[in-house]
Amino acid sequence: MPSFLFVPISIMRPFVLQSVVALAALGTLFGCASTKKAQAPAPAQAGLTNASAPLSKEDLEKRVEALARFAAGVSGELREQPDEALEQFYKSVLADPTNEPLVIDVARRLIRKKETEKAIEVLSKSAEQPNATGFLDALLGVAYLQAKKPDQAIASSRRAIVKLPKSLLGYQNLAQIYLQTDRPKEALAALDEAAAQPSPDLNFLLDLGDAYRNYVAAQPRDYATVNPKVTTILDAASKLEPKSQNLVIRLAELWSFTGEYKRAAELYEKHRERFPNQALLRNRIVELFLRAKDFKAAQAQLDALVRDQPTNPLTHYFLATIAAGQKDWDKAVESYERAIQLNEGAKTEVDQFYFELAEIHLRRDDAESALKLLGTARKKFKLSFFLEYYTALAHSRAKDYAASVKHYTAAELLANRDEPERLNGLFFFQVGTAYERHKDFKQAENYFLQCLKLAPDFAEALNYLGYMWAERGENLTEAKSMIEKAVKQEPENAAFLDSMAWVLFKLNQPKQALEFQLKALKFQKEPDATLHDHLGDIYAVLKQTDQARAQWELSLSIEPSDAIQKKLKAAPAKP
Repeated sequence: MPSFLFVPISIMRPFVLQSVVALAALGTLFGCASTKKAQAPAPAQAGLTNASAPLSKEDLEKRVEALARFAAGVSGELREQPDEALEQFYKSVLADPTNEPLVIDVARRLIRKKETEKAIEVLSKSAEQPNATGFLDALLGVAYLQAKKPDQAIASSRRAIVKLPKSLLGYQNLAQIYLQTDRPKEALAALDEAAAQPSPDLNFLLDLGDAYRNYVAAQPRDYATVNPKVTTILDAASKLEPKSQNLVIRLAELWSFTGEYKRAAELYEKHRERFPNQALLRNRIVELFLRAKDFKAAQAQLDALVRDQPTNPLTHYFLATIAAGQKDWDKAVESYERAIQLNEGAKTEVDQFYFELAEIHLRRDDAESALKLLGTARKKFKLSFFLEYYTALAHSRAKDYAASVKHYTAAELLANRDEPERLNGLFFFQVGTAYERHKDFKQAENYFLQCLKLAPDFAEALNYLGYMWAERGENLTEAKSMIEKAVKQEPENAAFLDSMAWVLFKLNQPKQALEFQLKALKFQKEPDATLHDHLGDIYAVLKQTDQARAQWELSLSIEPSDAIQKKLKAAPAKP
């Protein structure tokens, strides 16, 4: 809401003395035309309206009361008694609802204190006055929403739009009301209506971009729908060439929201030419270039950072991120360790350095180093989702699945309490794999199903659960359907093709299974013992004993297995 409508108490205080003088002069106002020698204070400042208009006795009494209440409110502020002050201001605007700036200030305070009915009362009275602006209607919409009166809130917001079509306030209100009443389509339509306004100014465009971003925060699944709308808005805003630092930063961060990280970084770069001594800007530029995977541009910025800030842990953190992006694990470890060393003992040590280094250790298949590092982090930082999550991942990599599910459970509990958005499809999939390897198939199934509820097209989960059921001879028809969906997404994925062959084998369809198993072997990237074992089983059922024995022997050459040895012994010998 534009600041000029609000008159902070600190600004009102200089007018208290003027108001007292005005009280003494009120007798000259009753029934008289204005005189050249009388210079009254600004009406809104003094709590009065048009001093030149003749007033009835009743109106004059109300104005006197309004001014007296206003002065008492200022006195309460000076004595640091905000509740008493607010009550006096409330009574002042009831007596004189034409003082719009004061009405808005008082209503906002009442809304913050959840004294909603009082806020509605003063705003409604003021909104009925001649020449009342749409800002009153917009704030009245907020008050009605707080009072759980969505129909009145919508009506007030619509009145605000009619009076102020070039202001975003009414549209923002509508979007918020519809979101809070579980009507996301109408919320988005309200923002789209705002976007259709002709010739919007720069602030309107940036505010609208922020409103779309807030919508996505409430409806993340609509990001793909909203993103092109925001891009169109930002293209228009960019043509207006914002100059102030605040506007440039807002525009850059909205570009980042749309995934245009490079464009955001370049905007910051251009801005930094005007403000070269702002080190934080360079840090943000590096981060954005890294997100854009423009490692060359990020490195150029980092070279300057290393010269200017050689002991800044963030510099070495960014170097580690670049090295990780280029899969230079040794350099990544070295830079992360340097960042941790330089950050040690700081007032606010950064736990993220530890977690990302632990991930690098896991990428190098070094679960032991990851667990050691996370143990150090556990002594330094409070329990968090990421601490438990990475510990669970490390235990899974170390094949200690009992410990893994224990830490996954802790991570889930912490996320439910503090960060429920962390519990996404990938998380539930990873928990499911840990339970499956721990041989707790019921819990594994439960987590895979939770994963697929959130991400129904998650190919890895479709394949994993389908194969687990096929291996156990359970839900074979549903398992086949799931695996078919995975294969459709990745028709050359050897693991998915093997799963398809295996579920067909379990459904007593060996000829169809053979077709998929041969495809799986064709697309395997490296020798896989399981693929040859399955092919051997399929050949055995098809009475092609020699081919079956050959495949089992190939499987054994890749990985020893007592089970396959037993199959070979039981199979008819070669003639």
